[in-house]
Amino acid sequence: MTITTLSNHRLISCFEDSVRSERKITAQVLEYIAEIDRRRLYLEKGTTSLFDYLVRDFGYSPGAAMRRIDAARLLRELPETAEKFENGTLTLSQANQIQRASREFKKTKRESLSTESKRDLVLQLESKTQKQTEQLLAATLDLPKTPPQKQTYHRDQSVTLTVTFTPEQIKILEQVQNMVSHSVANRDWAETFTYLAKKEVARRTVVCKSRARKNCVDAATAVSATSATTAATAVKPNSAFTAAAKPKSVRPPIPSGVRKTLLNEHARCEHKDSRGRSCGSQRFLQLDHIRSWSRGGTHEPENLQVLCGAHNRQKYINETKR
Repeated sequence: MTITTLSNHRLISCFEDSVRSERKITAQVLEYIAEIDRRRLYLEKGTTSLFDYLVRDFGYSPGAAMRRIDAARLLRELPETAEKFENGTLTLSQANQIQRASREFKKTKRESLSTESKRDLVLQLESKTQKQTEQLLAATLDLPKTPPQKQTYHRDQSVTLTVTFTPEQIKILEQVQNMVSHSVANRDWAETFTYLAKKEVARRTVVCKSRARKNCVDAATAVSATSATTAATAVKPNSAFTAAAKPKSVRPPIPSGVRKTLLNEHARCEHKDSRGRSCGSQRFLQLDHIRSWSRGGTHEPENLQVLCGAHNRQKYINETKR
């Protein structure tokens, strides 16, 4: 029997059953997401965040992924919301609004919204519409009206950004615009931001040619040799020092030339998951020793890799468990 042959009564009945099943499955999905988040398992899948994991591996839109993440984290903080998600008295959009309001509250009030306050909000928001939810949150938490940032993509690949600045922020931006008026004379904001961005990219980017790279490698080798000599002569055999009194080896910093060269040449996280997929994040990049310094690793470029902050921390945690 196909849907088109169902009677009106049977069609409505089947639809209602499917909606209840969908809500139940959604609540289960949120529990899975919350536990994956708690264990930070998305790092093992080659992504730097839970958001990237849901978007890349499961095809969620950015908005859908963020709603589920916020709802899952609210569920972890307030386990009783599982029943509310399942019976439909609390929606993913409402959970997202509560969490966004909580972040705005912390930003403006300089304090976190307590779990009890969130529990009270959830009770007040049950079965409310999106508009009613927005009004109640704004009134209860005394939050300023801040339109969300928005990106609109056009056919010619141009992008319209809708951003709201505070009076303090716009004052600083106007001051900067006056400072760069010799380069951006028409006071166009798009050109101003692009000019500033190019200046920052140029400041942080170092093009290391073959000779410069050789100098970088020589510098790293020299530092490694010096460090090895220092470590070998720091405590002589038959020293009067006890084991507890031996001076600790201090790791010298990675030469700036080596650091800038590698971060420039490998401008994305090189971590790979079990299936060989690279993280590829271009944010919060750091240099990591493939073989750690404490295990005899050196500052030579061959022993260094670029990792995002999240995967660098995860690698350290895994190494300390061995």
